[in-house]
Amino acid sequence: MSLTRIGKELWDFVDAEAGETRRPPDGRPAAAFPARWRVFGPVGADKTRVGEIKVGRHTNYIAVDPLVEAAVEDLSSIPDTLTVGDEELRGRDVAMSGDLLDLGGLYGGHEQGQQAYAMAEMEVEREAEVIFAAGADWWMRWWIDGEQAYDTLGNGNQVDSLCRTDHCFRRRMQPGKHLLVVLVISGQGSWRLWAGLATPWEAILSSLPSSNRWEFLPDLGEIRPPAAKYWTHRMAIRADLCLADETIECEYQQPIHAGHVGIVFGAQDSGHYYWAYIPLWGQLWRARAFYAAIAKTDGSGYTRNLKMQLMPNVPLHRNIWRSLKVERRGNRIQMWVAGVKGPCVTDDTYGPGRVGIAGFSKYNIRNLKIDGRPVKGKPWPEGDRRGRAWFEPVPDLTRGDFQGPWGLVKLSDDEVIMPVVIGRGGGSCHQLNEGNSAVYFHRSGDGGRSWSEYGGPKPAKELPHGAWVVLRPGVIRSVMFDPDGRRFICRDSSDRALTWTADRPGRLLGDWSRDIFREKTWNGMFGFGCLNDGALLSVILHGYIGLNDPVPHHGQGTWGSELAQPYCTLSHDQGMTWSEPVPMDNAALDDGATPDGPCGGFSETAVAQMPGGRIVALARPFRSPFMWQTHSEDGGKSWRMACYAPFSGAGGPQLVATRSGYLAIVKRGPGVGLHFSADGGLNWDKGTMIDFPESFNGRAIEIEPDVLLVVYPLAMDEIRPSPMRVQRIRLTAGGPVPLGKD
Repeated sequence: MSLTRIGKELWDFVDAEAGETRRPPDGRPAAAFPARWRVFGPVGADKTRVGEIKVGRHTNYIAVDPLVEAAVEDLSSIPDTLTVGDEELRGRDVAMSGDLLDLGGLYGGHEQGQQAYAMAEMEVEREAEVIFAAGADWWMRWWIDGEQAYDTLGNGNQVDSLCRTDHCFRRRMQPGKHLLVVLVISGQGSWRLWAGLATPWEAILSSLPSSNRWEFLPDLGEIRPPAAKYWTHRMAIRADLCLADETIECEYQQPIHAGHVGIVFGAQDSGHYYWAYIPLWGQLWRARAFYAAIAKTDGSGYTRNLKMQLMPNVPLHRNIWRSLKVERRGNRIQMWVAGVKGPCVTDDTYGPGRVGIAGFSKYNIRNLKIDGRPVKGKPWPEGDRRGRAWFEPVPDLTRGDFQGPWGLVKLSDDEVIMPVVIGRGGGSCHQLNEGNSAVYFHRSGDGGRSWSEYGGPKPAKELPHGAWVVLRPGVIRSVMFDPDGRRFICRDSSDRALTWTADRPGRLLGDWSRDIFREKTWNGMFGFGCLNDGALLSVILHGYIGLNDPVPHHGQGTWGSELAQPYCTLSHDQGMTWSEPVPMDNAALDDGATPDGPCGGFSETAVAQMPGGRIVALARPFRSPFMWQTHSEDGGKSWRMACYAPFSGAGGPQLVATRSGYLAIVKRGPGVGLHFSADGGLNWDKGTMIDFPESFNGRAIEIEPDVLLVVYPLAMDEIRPSPMRVQRIRLTAGGPVPLGKD
């Protein structure tokens, strides 16, 4: 994109457009919104069909279809009773509380899908275009003088804020009285309607969430990135200002559960710069963990952290404004968040450069202040120079708008196979079924550079859901733990996972009832590994039912209300017999003593064995601010006390030990994040963001010596379409290096 002048400033928005929007005069309103309404209800929830999730489980966008409706189009005045289906409902006159009509409070509670009709008359004093503003939890349909005027029954309120200006619509109206009718259908959270009239300025602000350009709002001091495609990394750089010894301050807002926002400085172009940023992903909320980071980019598509740290005394509220400040003096960089001193680094990669803002997902900036010593720099090189490390192995999206790896198996040095689940219909990937998805089989004979389809479609239910290992050349074994049957189940395939043998039960050795099969507990396989000697290792997660029950108002941040202990079991005969489980957290104070406070909260445990024999395990934490890490030096027979790793992570982490001794973990957070260790997990680097998506839930293997093959979907539930992405990454002493298809 060409440079854009905003006021007296010259900006580079890299791959987007931008504009300045100023507040229009409000003028004199032509009407007053009615304060008193007559409400007819409730209509039972069984009279509403709730459809499938349309966009994602996080925002809960769902369509509804009323199975019975009132003939409101025929009304010319407010009736005393209203017929809905076979019910005759008597109206109740109520007053709005400000702009709120609380139907749940009026009727003493609610179920999702209940209906009510609200009616009022509005007097218009002169011909004018009237702007209505409304929001509902969760669906509404408006009629004005018998004509349908607005409708959100197809996808819900859409805006999480739940306020009067969630939606604005205009109507040209003549002088006189007009009949307003609103159908309000209850959501999961409440049954409420917020409504009123909007000023032209409020209508503009209401429209911005669908804008596809950068919006500069000088009346508010705000900068808002394009919202229509918010699941994209966006940058805005002051191209006319090159600074040294700079100080940049602003306030920022992150209104949803995941994303990044931060300050760019020292920028040489759009791909080479420093970035002081706030990473956010859903896992952090459970632990109330707030992170801040200082990173640099090198044009490869990777963001390499110089330092990332847990911030004390900064609350993890959504949708609030926090202050962000960065100060660079010489090669020393200091960051503050909400007045709390954060990461500080020394780095001289980049000298004087341009400043700006950048982020991923939804964020807003206000009161941006830039100060520093002006330096005559080189002309700003325009263009998108951020680089891209990934490519799409299955670019055809005609079969469905979601792609995700079902598995990733290296059959030999010359062949790797990857079943891909493809879903359609825009729904949640967590609701894939035989009717809306299928598995297609792809293979690569060149280290993951190119892929071809060799089978499918096949219903997912016909494939085993366990861990897949290469049993011998040409044969894959699936191993799955069946806690209800108190056994492992093995199935084999000799045709690249297209067909499988019948179940073969594995036998449990020793006493599993003592620690695993106890009353009021649950168990599941949440980690798996193939050891150097061919032995198989399974992580059994052992949890306790009902721990939350005695905790009133327990929530995501409730400490101590979840306990899931990890146990390790081994098979030395390819899955047919399994050893008695041993705890993977040796918290005993002395040899032979009872463990003191065994670790709880393990989930999605990734396991890998180093060439020298050490087995390392890292687990997604449930409510911990860091991942849990432990290791075994005796082939999984005993384990060290679990300790904090120096980072957090989620999203089905993948741990890979390379044949030369590097250890790498790929996970959710920040973005698709990769940390690596050169000493068996004792010390880790600061981490590299190899892509911006917040989901991961992918797979990783060593495809060539010290080369990782990483596959993952663009998103899980957040957006559609969500094609799958592939990266080839070489691990070096200096960090991960993207290889692309080369």
